Order: sequence, then structure tokens, then C-alpha cells
Amino acid sequence: MNTKLFNKANELIRNFEYASFGVIDESGYPSASAIILCNPKSISELYFITTLDSNKYKRLQKNNKASINCYDVDNNITLVGEAEIITDQDLKNKYWKEWIALGVDVYKDGVSDPNYCIVKFTTKRVSLWIGDEGAEYDI
Repeated sequence: MNTKLFNKANELIRNFEYASFGVIDESGYPSASAIILCNPKSISELYFITTLDSNKYKRLQKNNKASINCYDVDNNITLVGEAEIITDQDLKNKYWKEWIALGVDVYKDGVSDPNYCIVKFTTKRVSLWIGDEGAEYDI
């Protein structure tokens, strides 16, 4: 593993708020959607929010294999791994952002909305292109 590149990816991930999240749909095809990352700290483990009635949730119940992609003009971080739905209230409190509910009818009861949940993504494989250097490896 290229430790320098891995460390740079961990630094970069902290600057990403938005990402693409890919899962396998009911027909066996990949399906990607936009997500808002919750305070990313490391490429090894990421969190974001969704709802229990979302397509993401339904699809993850059938197949928890997923991918997250973050990129900017010079860098691309693609993570492949497994996603887990978490409904623990302490974790929901930790990752809640008040602005999420503003103007959105999805989280009617805010942080205590029973439809609100967290997705924990655990990385198994990394593909990086940072600056002018690339690497791919298993974690």
C-alpha cells in the first residue's frame, strides 16, 4: 500500500461534503445517487443519512455491497465496501444537521423522526487518483 497516497486520501475526504453512492438495484443493475457525507474523517469508514422508506434502504436490505465516489478537478476517491443501516438514536443525534430538515417534508419530526436513519459504509477496496498518482488496494 502507498501510505503517502492513503494519508493524502484521508486528508482530502475531510473536505468532501457530497458524494455519489452506488448500490445494486432490484434488476441487478448499478444505481447511483447523491449523498451528503456526515463529517468524514477517514476513507475507511463513512456515514450519511437516508430514510427507511428510500430506495437506498430497500436495496441495501437485499444487497449491502456498495460504492462511494468523491472527486474534484484533480482527485478521485472510489471506495468499494459494505453498507449497514443504523437506527441507534445516539448516532442519529451525532450526525443530524438542522438544515437537512429545512424546506424538506421528509424528516417531519427532525432528529427523532422514525423514518430517519444512518448509513455506515465500511471500505473494503480503494481506488485512488490523487494529483497525478494512482493506486488500488484492499483494506
